[in-house]
Amino acid sequence: MPECPGGGMKDYLAKGVVEMLQGFEVTVQTVKAHMHDPVPPVFVNVRHHQDREGGLFKARGALRIPDDEVERHLDEIPRNRTVVVYSSCPGDEASKQAAGILRQHGWDDVHPLVGGFNAYLQAGLPVEGIGGNVPATKIMLL
Repeated sequence: MPECPGGGMKDYLAKGVVEMLQGFEVTVQTVKAHMHDPVPPVFVNVRHHQDREGGLFKARGALRIPDDEVERHLDEIPRNRTVVVYSSCPGDEASKQAAGILRQHGWDDVHPLVGGFNAYLQAGLPVEGIGGNVPATKIMLL
């Protein structure tokens, strides 16, 4: 199994953050508060480039991009919406790196998700299957 870039979990941002601010990480609480906005955030799932088959689920509607191909997928990511980048790798380095690439290419409202996909799942936010070829009856969550 490939290793994810980065180290351990970063400290969470101060509680009570209610706006997504340019250049800052966002928490699942902030994302949850914006899920029903008239224009909800767009999710980008950054995965390790050697992990082609990894994962059964993603954030609903998320665009899946290998970590070494972010620049090849720029035209798929809307510039006029808030973009939340997450990864299922331990730590948040992959999502921070991808968010940095997007900022370098002109995205203003892009934010790595603190705690990544694990935090997203724990918050009970909506998910969907990847590829649609995994029947729910065969999935056992421990």
